[in-house]
Amino acid sequence: MENQNDLTENVKKKQMLRTYNINTPQYYFYKEMHKNQSIDYVKEKQKQYSILNNRKMDIHKALSLLDEYIDPSDPDVDEENSIHAYQTAERIRKKYPENKQLQITGLIHDLGKVLFSLGEPSWCVVGDTYVLGCEFPECIVYYDTLKENPDFKKYDKNGIYKEGCGLDTLYISFGHDEYLYKVLQHNSGKHKLETKFLDIIRYHSLYPWHTGGEYRQFMNEKDEETLKNVNMFNEFDLYSKEDDTDIDESVKQYYKSLLDEYFLDELEW
Repeated sequence: MENQNDLTENVKKKQMLRTYNINTPQYYFYKEMHKNQSIDYVKEKQKQYSILNNRKMDIHKALSLLDEYIDPSDPDVDEENSIHAYQTAERIRKKYPENKQLQITGLIHDLGKVLFSLGEPSWCVVGDTYVLGCEFPECIVYYDTLKENPDFKKYDKNGIYKEGCGLDTLYISFGHDEYLYKVLQHNSGKHKLETKFLDIIRYHSLYPWHTGGEYRQFMNEKDEETLKNVNMFNEFDLYSKEDDTDIDESVKQYYKSLLDEYFLDELEW
């Protein structure tokens, strides 16, 4: 259990990480994202990626593609995304050396970013996600840029949803979270990951929910457990960005073997 000094240190680290300033690359990234990610756009993308016939590749190939991608939405990372994958997994392994599924979740949680290789613009790949079809909460990063969104001020707090409807009924801005969730769900017979780990992947970028305290009125009983799991995972995802970027070959071999154990075949993407 963390003592008070550890908690204070974590608060300080959180204040240093995820700092979003005006007139930065991140500001212009979110300005573009918020202008384009409307509910109609999300419905279109959900339909487009409901059929996963873009390519077949194994999980190792997908991980290697992240060697070619640097996340333009993240103010804390300027290395290729594959490094952050190993950083997150290693943070988890140190605390939970026996929990292989959680380690794998840390390693692959961002693999949906392979969307960039399908020609999607970065604002459809990365960035904090948010719910469409209801009021935009002010805790959304660069909230003022949402004024350019076609749905701005169009809905009240609950919008088109009923309280207790469940997170899985919401239209959430499209990106790597939802895409990888769809891939893993579609290929359920080709891997051994349990549903709760897929849910962590699905909602890990929904910061207004898991960190900002918004959208709670839509949660059902299942979502309560998912929220606990996502908040637990977020500590590894966020703080691992401060860790060593030099990934030892023995670390890569460990995860190669782990992926071989849990992924049985090529996946349809």
